[in-house]
This record gives sequence, structure tokens and C-alpha cells, in this order.
Amino acid sequence: MSLSTLLFAILGIISFLSFFFLLRYKASSKQTDRTNRIRWSSYFSYKERKGISQTKKVGSDGDAEFRE
Repeated sequence: MSLSTLLFAILGIISFLSFFFLLRYKASSKQTDRTNRIRWSSYFSYKERKGISQTKKVGSDGDAEFRE
């Protein structure tokens, strides 16, 4: 095993561990629910999303009726 192989293996292991360490952090709702988000790509459709506080709660009147 050469020195470069060992170096790349150590670098890969460090990258792997740091990736899974950083997975536990998430963007806050202030960042994700803002109205002026950047449109990074034209390939994805960007629909207008309502925030959690703006969504309407559906009551029992909106439920489906099933025969028994």
C-alpha cells in the first residue's frame, strides 16, 4: 500500500465521519420558509409554499364519508 493510498483512505474516512456529524444540523424555519428564496435552477418547479403557521387545519367536515 503506497503513501498516497493511505492518505486518500484517511481523507475519505474523515470526510465520511464529518458528513454524518453535520447531518444533525438543519436550517431553521426562518431560513426555509422565507418568501424571497433564491431560484437556483430552472429545472425544478418552485411552487408557492405556505408556512406552517399559514396552513389551514382541515376539520372533520373535510373528511371523506365511507359506507359501512
